[in-house]
This record gives sequence, C-alpha cells and structure tokens, in this order.
Amino acid sequence: MPRALVALFVLLGLPAGLAGTAHAAVVAHAAVATSLPPIAPPLPRGVQSKSWSVPDYIAAWEKQHGRPMTAEERYHLARGCIGVTVVNLDREDAPNPPLNLSFGTYQRAMEVQAALNEIVATRPSPREYAEQVRKHPALQGVQNLVRAFPTFIDPANLHAAIFSKRFYSKQDPNWTDEQAAEMYRPNPRTGQVDMSTYRYRARPGYVNFDYGWYDEQTNNWWHANHAEPGMKVYQSTLRYYSRPLLDFDEQVFTVAFARVA
Repeated sequence: MPRALVALFVLLGLPAGLAGTAHAAVVAHAAVATSLPPIAPPLPRGVQSKSWSVPDYIAAWEKQHGRPMTAEERYHLARGCIGVTVVNLDREDAPNPPLNLSFGTYQRAMEVQAALNEIVATRPSPREYAEQVRKHPALQGVQNLVRAFPTFIDPANLHAAIFSKRFYSKQDPNWTDEQAAEMYRPNPRTGQVDMSTYRYRARPGYVNFDYGWYDEQTNNWWHANHAEPGMKVYQSTLRYYSRPLLDFDEQVFTVAFARVA
C-alpha cells in the first residue's frame, strides 16, 4: 500500500490496522458508476491543489451537467465552499447540506455510502427503502436513515454522495473546553457523529466552516476560499483539504443523497 495513503489514514484518525481495509474500500468504490462524468480530470500526481475562477468552474459544471447553471444555483454557488456542495447535491430541499448522516472517518462514510447506493439501485419505494436500511448489516444502529431519503426524487436519479465539513467544536459559548471536546465524538458502535447541536458558529476571529465536495471518480475534493466577492474554487487532494488550520478543530464526513439526472 502506498505510504502516502497510510499517512492520509493517520491524518484522518483511522487506526493503523484499518489502513489496508480502507485502501481496498477506496479501490472498490472507484468502480461505482454515477450518472455524471467528473467535472474535471484528476489532479496530476504530486499536485495537491488547483485554483479555479468561478466562471471557469461554472463552465466546467455546465459541461458536466449538460445544461446552464440556473440563477438560483449561481446564487448558492456564490456562498463559497458551502455553495459548491449545495449545487452538487442539486436538491431544492437542501439550502444547506444536511448533516444528519455525519461520520468521524472517511472510511465509515464510504461504507454507509456504498450500502445506501446498493439499496437505491433497487429503485425502492419509501417503504421498501425503510425496510432495506433496517436490515442492512452495514447500517445497524445508524440514525436518521429514513429521514435522509428524499422521497420526492425518483430513486433512479439518486446517488449517495460524500462531502466533508470542518468546523469549530465550541458551538455553545457556555460549554467548557472539556464539553466541547466530547460533543462531536463518533459513536463507538456506528461511527456516527451527532450534529444536532451544531449552530454554524466560528472560533472568534476565524472562519466558521469549510465544506469539501467529494468527486469519487477522481478522488478529488472541491471547496472554496470564501463567498463572493473574490471567491475562488479549489480542486484538492484530501490531504490538502484536511490540512491543519487554526479555524477548525473538528472534521466529519457526511453522506447525503444527490440528484444525478
């Protein structure tokens, strides 16, 4: 297994014994087809990040989707990193990306994503979906699975996707540092992180969050510096996107259904 991947798993807090399993999951997951081609070729070997102007990103997105980006989508995109994730989810019910299927590691998010895509591939009714998630061995104990299913979208047009969110843990200024440190710990049985207390608050004097949209076909992450004006979009490796920053002390990997057709 490449040493760079081992370092990446350590960076994300994966136990060393899981590194080989996670690498196998990455390779297997790359074979999962989606309805849309990648928005851009993967970063060349050795390149950690590439900057895109907003007009260039919009042009690439429109080519990928085969249609113009709407005025509403341009409005959301202009919100910055959160907008990049919103326009790629392509769901009118999600002005902010849903956080109810958040996990402490990339590997666990991939396991849940794979299970959900296996289920939606059967094109289930809402009742059939609820029954299948209840029985699936990879989803035992995971909360909010039924709530996460957008029943107004044809399952043939759904794909479980992954994005990451980095944030500051002290979401209530009345919490002690010890309380904040424990608030977003993953459930030891399911790996799930309860984000119900998250309030979009920033560490005083810093940025409040960073979202990264995962393109599983290129293994790259799409994020941004900040909202307009002066917004730039970045295509990055996970290592670069997850690099230490004073703004954030927590990171989750979230699974959400995206519209892909």
